[in-house]
Amino acid sequence: MTTTTPPFTEPGPAAGPARRTLRTATRDRWARATAPGAFLDRRRQDVRDALDHGWRAGARWVRLGTGLLILLGTTAGAVVLCSAVRQILAASGADAWLTAITHTVTGPVRHYLAEHTVGLPLSAADAYRLWVATGLTAALLSCVLRSTVARIAWTSWSAGTLAAVWQASPDASRTVAAALTAAVLAAVSLPALRGLAFSLRPHITIHRTVRVAARVTVAVWSHPAVPAPRRPLDQP
Repeated sequence: MTTTTPPFTEPGPAAGPARRTLRTATRDRWARATAPGAFLDRRRQDVRDALDHGWRAGARWVRLGTGLLILLGTTAGAVVLCSAVRQILAASGADAWLTAITHTVTGPVRHYLAEHTVGLPLSAADAYRLWVATGLTAALLSCVLRSTVARIAWTSWSAGTLAAVWQASPDASRTVAAALTAAVLAAVSLPALRGLAFSLRPHITIHRTVRVAARVTVAVWSHPAVPAPRRPLDQP
């Protein structure tokens, strides 16, 4: 069996200079981008300042990027942890107990949304998904970033959930459903609202201003005294 080798064609005369020109232009652009005071150099300095002086003292984009990475990592860890806990509960036979607690809280909310979304462009299923996404986002941001806005959102979401459970639960089991919902929300609020302190004492902050007087050195050059010329009347 014979194999045929394709004919070799040499590149044109303009291929080599064009490739070198493209490589030179790329190298020049990279040198300009990484030069002192350029865009990449400023971003590198922002990251270095955040590492040296702390995350809160860093630039805004460093804090936003770090917070986003922490949020994504925490979300992935929470999903894996919930899956592992569900498997453990299913193996131990406690899955039915957890499902009963979940339906006690989410069932009245679904019923409330189904009754109050009649005539709206938003369906009850979409409203329920939005309610779940809002609660999870507020809880994660409160636990990870400890943001005041996220904690206010979590508190408002918890109050709305408790009111919906109270309104949509049957009359005979309304108190138990509301109490169970409050217990679940309180358990989640332990890490979400940690560090909060309510005190009626006034908070006094003392700012000290240190003034440093500049030391000024004045150099005086001394010249030899030159006698004044004598006038004719001053001569003896």
